[in-house]
Amino acid sequence: MDMITAIAFYLLGVFSGITGIIALTLFMSKRALDKRKKELEASGIKKESIKSRMNKVREMTAEQLELNSAADGPQKNALHGRYKNGLIGRIKELEIQKADVLRSIIADGFDPEITVVDGAGVVTTIKLSEFLAQTGALPPTEPPKSIKPRTKLVGKFTVHKGGKDDGGSTTH
Repeated sequence: MDMITAIAFYLLGVFSGITGIIALTLFMSKRALDKRKKELEASGIKKESIKSRMNKVREMTAEQLELNSAADGPQKNALHGRYKNGLIGRIKELEIQKADVLRSIIADGFDPEITVVDGAGVVTTIKLSEFLAQTGALPPTEPPKSIKPRTKLVGKFTVHKGGKDDGGSTTH
């Protein structure tokens, strides 16, 4: 066997080995993905995309605004008051569902920027986690620092600045 044939067989072996490893990796990952897909289908959990969940939140918000405009205004009579109470209950229910959907997006590890319009019409762009913390749907991301009180009551005396001597003379 000459040198060129030996190199050709060597290169053929290397390339077939690399091709075999790639094919095996693709086969194993495809099988693992199919198994995961069957497990999800069996459990009945279908993962929605973030875009579809955000669209769902947008639809809930639009419905809330419609219900808010219907519930706004004075109460005409008892029957109308009962109707308004139902609308207000539905608005609160939608708010809870909306917070659940938004928390699921955060739980998936995404924190998109959202545009928020407040009551005065001011448009701001903030992170979703910050918005949920402002509305109370999520705990704040960083706990507030505890502030030590500068004055405290000891018996019938009030101690200022931790009881340090201020350097002045005291008379009793």
